[in-house]
Amino acid sequence: MGKVNLLVKYCLINTKDEYNINGILIDNTLKFLDKDSKMILDFKTNTLKRITKFLEIVFAFNEKICFIIDSENKRKFHFHFDLLELENKKNYFYVKYKIESDNFEIEIFIN
Repeated sequence: MGKVNLLVKYCLINTKDEYNINGILIDNTLKFLDKDSKMILDFKTNTLKRITKFLEIVFAFNEKICFIIDSENKRKFHFHFDLLELENKKNYFYVKYKIESDNFEIEIFIN
């Protein structure tokens, strides 16, 4: 499909953020830059990957597990989270999940 316009909304630990950004959508995979990191959302597998300078964080929403790889210290670990809600429709992705006592939400609209 190519270049797309996105509206991205986050609610992370009592912090809300909303912004418009461009991304690339190819074969059910959306790639976009989020401040200091690259984001890759795979609509087929419901996975969201965040790549920063030192970390790679992968949320596998279907499996309710998060993998973190620290490239600087060569550490790898994972943890489980509670999936509260997941919507994956054409041009729309929404997930709400809970880690310990904190709720998180990510919402992406493709224009």
